[in-house]
Amino acid sequence: MSRPIKANPQGKGVVGILVDLQAQRNANIEPKDYSQVLADYFTSSLIYLANYNFKPVTGVDYYLYLKKDTWQLSLIEPHAWKNYSYGDFFARCMLNDDRTWSMQTCENWQQNITLKNAIEDLQHDFVNSLNNNEKFLDQLPFYQQQLNYYQRVGAYALACSLRWSLSRQYGDEQLNRLSAKKLLIKGLQKEKLLS
Repeated sequence: MSRPIKANPQGKGVVGILVDLQAQRNANIEPKDYSQVLADYFTSSLIYLANYNFKPVTGVDYYLYLKKDTWQLSLIEPHAWKNYSYGDFFARCMLNDDRTWSMQTCENWQQNITLKNAIEDLQHDFVNSLNNNEKFLDQLPFYQQQLNYYQRVGAYALACSLRWSLSRQYGDEQLNRLSAKKLLIKGLQKEKLLS
């Protein structure tokens, strides 16, 4: 029996960014309601604000720190930083299959005034950024020039994921009319952005 011949086994002529963008898209995106989309958007936005220069993959634990007003995403757990302080540990994070991020915050993070103030500021800015009548789809991070390569690819994948989740839950027609303010109001009726 002969093996099928792969047309381009070395990937010659393939543009790297197109490969990375396609790899980030996932066909198994579940429908989500407004509150879940809002929570996923906030959590994932926090990750994309952090400094990191590696390609995150699904199923791996990452660690989010705040050091001197700068968020840092690392592969190194807090207890592994023996004699070096990487900053205030905030959460263990994981990239989900649908390209949103989930996080498990450390216990008592609200008692760390630096972390508490930073999160409150981020929540305030996030809510203000959505408190308008522009279409929500137009505000998703399909392209963010200020991000590094891996952050930009991830933000694009997040935008696609949130768009598909809302489309599958509410339909394209309703999604195309959805204002950022309406999403904000409906999404915050159920829960806070980060508990």
